[in-house]
Amino acid sequence: MSRPEGFSESTKQSALCRQYFRCGSCGEHIASIDGAGNSAHFYGEAAQAHHIRPIRFGGTSSLDNCVILCQSCHYSVHEGGRYRSGTVIGDTEDYPYYNG
Repeated sequence: MSRPEGFSESTKQSALCRQYFRCGSCGEHIASIDGAGNSAHFYGEAAQAHHIRPIRFGGTSSLDNCVILCQSCHYSVHEGGRYRSGTVIGDTEDYPYYNG
């Protein structure tokens, strides 16, 4: 099975602008996506685009389904958070900084 298509660069940039350059979960400032170092994030982490509704549950790679998270928050969602079992489908209300 092939891997689902990810977000386009323009979708990721639009999501970051919508969030006023903050992590959608913790609210820390994010200067750039996929970059690392202190200029990219307060803790020097990379920022990553995340599917709110997973592809396997009918999610798409649209702007409405995209939230930009710092690396720690993205890891928490997948490995330590509520998506670990794959039984819960996300919603924009799960991300306090989704709309900035």
